[in-house]
Amino acid sequence: MEREALLSAAHRLLARDARDPLRVDDVLTEAGLSTRAFYRHFHGRTELFLALLAAETERAAARLNGRLARATTPEDKVRTWVEAVLALAYDSRLAARARVFAGERASLAREFPAEVDRCVRTQLAPLESVIAAGRDEGAFPGADPAADARAVHHVCAGLMADKLWGSGAMSRERAVALATGFALQALRANGDERRPPREGGQLTGPPREGGQLTGPPREGGQRAGPPREARG
Repeated sequence: MEREALLSAAHRLLARDARDPLRVDDVLTEAGLSTRAFYRHFHGRTELFLALLAAETERAAARLNGRLARATTPEDKVRTWVEAVLALAYDSRLAARARVFAGERASLAREFPAEVDRCVRTQLAPLESVIAAGRDEGAFPGADPAADARAVHHVCAGLMADKLWGSGAMSRERAVALATGFALQALRANGDERRPPREGGQLTGPPREGGQLTGPPREGGQRAGPPREARG
């Protein structure tokens, strides 16, 4: 009961004014509990924030799953995920709280790296499912759901950071279109286009015209390829 009361008090304070830093004393006053009660459940302010982040992530994932269920095609579902994530920075009702959690992210990751990664994976799970379903349907033929979902997440995280901290003036519509376009272009690529380099730096991929494969230059700058016909 005490833990739930402390978390509820913290949520109320953030909802009231997320611009003010969340202080333990304010949480205790709001909850009507003592310092001893706080330290029975949390080792400090950072651990309280971790619990708040985990709860916020679970609620956001549940809302997102509802929105994804209403989308039809794999492409629509990817766009829906991108829209929902970017809304955390572009929706004024959500941006203040997102800014608070973003400001605490570095300290949380230092103290609780596994727990923070678990929160990220909770956010990514709906997108991973969408990508896996799209791969099975043939829309995303060479997709790697876990790796691709994390890559799309990083694109969105960069756009969110620009918006939250005022370093970018991109509109919401442009940000959604940009992130969705990058995601879909990568997800639609075939296996050759997504294959990593071979050992020694030679790139794999489709052959050039005439069947010559791309690769590092030979000594003297000549590109690797089939031998020329011997001159008579």
